[in-house]
Amino acid sequence: MKRFWGQGISLQIIQGMPLSSLMRVLAGNDFSVDTRYLGRLAYLMGIGVFNSILGSCERFFDGEEINAIELKQQPLFILGHWRSGTTHLHNLLSLDQEFSSPNVYQCLFPNHFIYSQVGSVALKFLAPDKRPMDNVSLSSSAPHEEEFALAALSLVSPYLKVIFPVTGHKWHTNLDLDKIPPFWRQAWKEAFMFFLKKLELSEGGRPLLKSPPHTARVKHLLEIFPGAQFVHIVRNPYQVYLSTRNLWDKSFAKARLQEPSDELVKEQILNWYVEMFELFERDRELVPAGSLHELKFEDLEKNPLEELKKIYSALNLENFDNLNLKAVEYLRSIKTYKKNVFDLDEETKALIARRWRKNFDKYGYMI
Repeated sequence: MKRFWGQGISLQIIQGMPLSSLMRVLAGNDFSVDTRYLGRLAYLMGIGVFNSILGSCERFFDGEEINAIELKQQPLFILGHWRSGTTHLHNLLSLDQEFSSPNVYQCLFPNHFIYSQVGSVALKFLAPDKRPMDNVSLSSSAPHEEEFALAALSLVSPYLKVIFPVTGHKWHTNLDLDKIPPFWRQAWKEAFMFFLKKLELSEGGRPLLKSPPHTARVKHLLEIFPGAQFVHIVRNPYQVYLSTRNLWDKSFAKARLQEPSDELVKEQILNWYVEMFELFERDRELVPAGSLHELKFEDLEKNPLEELKKIYSALNLENFDNLNLKAVEYLRSIKTYKKNVFDLDEETKALIARRWRKNFDKYGYMI
């Protein structure tokens, strides 16, 4: 039951939307869905009914308890552009039991995971064994990206542009939250707090969160979580482009409801990269001293334990010795993992060098 209905149904970015939210998103995009994706839309509508029913049950049975929760600790955010090594770093840091990361089921069904947590067992029938863009193992209990939850809860996320790449409304999909109307910006913040309250109730521990779009939201994250800390990972821009393009072709393609042109995808990748780093540079000075650490993916790959130790030292985190033992075992378990290898034609290489030159220079990568 991994794939069915024409284009194939797999885990979707907006898998967790109730039907009413899905209809609002569709209306905002003029109900423009390509014919080839009508089966995928039917699946989303069917699961939207499921989400609506279970969401109502959770509000009735657990709503009061969720609202009464207070966050005990401020989050640690992993920042970085897509395909910069954020998942690898997330998997490593999540080995520390002091942290609590949302898992795949919680991120995909944010409206009702407290009430329906036992349903995570059923997720294995839809989830692939590995992520389609990089062959990293995937399970319902694996640490995951809360952006999927925020998209479903608030209807504000650049991932809505992934689903509707042709008509995606900019003020719903903008990386810069300052350019989103105040009502929707507030909805995003409230959705974030709601999700973390549920995570606190379900898991406890200090939230360890990873979402590439957060790299462009440091100012707003500090408004909600003034004591938050950040780890920012960067990677060779050429590799980032190639791997991000593969992400669009292999993973995002399984979620979209409109077919974009190759040129549209290329420009979206190039533009988001520039905007993301411009916003990060704009806001990084707002982060209190001792609350931001940066590293390169290449260094993490070469000397993972040394780089992890640097993170713990820079952010004054405890229990590195406990993490160290688990990290050694985890790294041994993925020793045979092989990264995808892509070719870069000279024309695209020159385009990347020109458009992303600032980051080549800033982080010391050769053009």
